[in-house]
Amino acid sequence: MRWEKESAPLSGDSPEVLIVGAGPVGVTLACELLQQGVRIRLVDRRTGIDESDPHSKGILVWPRSLEVLRRIGVSERLVARGHTSKGVGYYSEGRLRGTAHMHKLPGSPYPFVLTLPQRETERVLRDRLAELGGTIEFGVTLEHLDTSETVPRAVLSLPDGTAETVLPLYLVGADGPGSATREMLGIRFDGEAIDVTYAIGDAPISGGVPANAQYYYSRDGVVALVPLAGGLYRIAANIPHREDGEGNPSRELIEEVINRRAHTDFKVGEPVWTRSFRPRLGLAERFSQGRCFLVGDSAHVISPAGGQGMNIGFQDAANLGWKLGGVLQGRLDEAILETYHPERSVGAVRMSKTSAAQARFAMQRSTLRIAARDAVFVTAKWAGLVQRILVPLLAQADVDYSESVSDPLFRRIPHPARVGQRVPLFAPPVQAGGVPALDPYKYTVVLWPGRQNPADWEAVAAGLRRRFGDQVAVLDLGGVGQSAAKPLRRTFGNRAVIATVRPDGHLAHLAPVTAPEQTQVFLRKAAPAEVPVPALT
Repeated sequence: MRWEKESAPLSGDSPEVLIVGAGPVGVTLACELLQQGVRIRLVDRRTGIDESDPHSKGILVWPRSLEVLRRIGVSERLVARGHTSKGVGYYSEGRLRGTAHMHKLPGSPYPFVLTLPQRETERVLRDRLAELGGTIEFGVTLEHLDTSETVPRAVLSLPDGTAETVLPLYLVGADGPGSATREMLGIRFDGEAIDVTYAIGDAPISGGVPANAQYYYSRDGVVALVPLAGGLYRIAANIPHREDGEGNPSRELIEEVINRRAHTDFKVGEPVWTRSFRPRLGLAERFSQGRCFLVGDSAHVISPAGGQGMNIGFQDAANLGWKLGGVLQGRLDEAILETYHPERSVGAVRMSKTSAAQARFAMQRSTLRIAARDAVFVTAKWAGLVQRILVPLLAQADVDYSESVSDPLFRRIPHPARVGQRVPLFAPPVQAGGVPALDPYKYTVVLWPGRQNPADWEAVAAGLRRRFGDQVAVLDLGGVGQSAAKPLRRTFGNRAVIATVRPDGHLAHLAPVTAPEQTQVFLRKAAPAEVPVPALT
């Protein structure tokens, strides 16, 4: 049913942000905004949460996701409930070809792969939402969306069958692959069905299964075994298409596929659940339109091969959350919202290509291509490329927004660091390993001493702190210990600099300590409402 915009009564208390969809990404964004004092409304067309349903899609939470989720105070809770693996092993025809050692990831307080059923992740997020005073309105459907006026006009269908019109300042679609929000905005979704059937499920496995996550490649296909808490394993494999539909894979089929591809004799116990599916991938033409935005699967659906889909959504929520909150609280100029699409679409396209390439890499059948794949693994391992390239890629610690920066003021930096790259400094509530914390919602001016003599640096830093006053967050890294300084030195180098870091931990600007006025010019341009910086002197 569709309503004309005048037919539904207008709500007398429209939210600042209406979020459509209360999956993990929608709830994460809601928490981000509630923490900043933003009035939100979170609706979901489902009638409720079926706690008895054992099915769970995403299980992998990578290090960068935990870094951004700590902004809303849930990372430690997730870690406490889940299972951590030190790395990911890659086998070919039963032989270990390489390991991505996640525990050697530099500059992260979460150097591991966390595995946790998505239903548990969502439960933790909903608990945090409730603590922040938020609620989910179930059984509420977006029926009509009009963007021809100054603010979005949304018509909602309520559980009792009545309609309500709301006029939020901003609207966010977090309503999944079949997003009604995206459809009503007229945003094209370029997608394709993949001619592969995947089987997934959770089951106990015995017989000497390795402790870490494992991918087993063979001429027959690929199977992934990922340990979960409670002695279970997530099993994922491509299987032959079934003539009678998709159905649920049997325990016998799963065991046979595992042992044939892994060259093992593992024993699979009775599965908690199984299912099979054919994925359909897609990417929205744009992630924003006016005052409306798309996050998570409503914007992008990637190959399940790399276990990255939900994680990309978490970064969407963090990226949009601090920007929307800053604008609505008067700290930032509204123009910053225009950076959401270019920044997040670049990351989604990149990860989509990476996951698709990983799937193709796994499913080689010819002897020549299998030999070439194995040679690539061995060469990469001995050259250190697995640790330098694959580990940050899997962890999403290499997310870099430099490609989306077009303003020459932001680009002209005489320094090897790139504007947009992740900086190993993190927001509260937790500090780990002596790493200082950023302001979670404002730009932080970071003073980096490089190799400068500590006595000389103290005088320099004191002068810079006086110059910026208490109008911006200033973080002096002169006293950082060696363990924390090592990853920072890789980012900032040996020269003393003034670095401006965004709330989400990405580098926004660099200037020499001898030219603090460059930082002031940047702040006036990037956050004029937030930073009434002193006059240039």
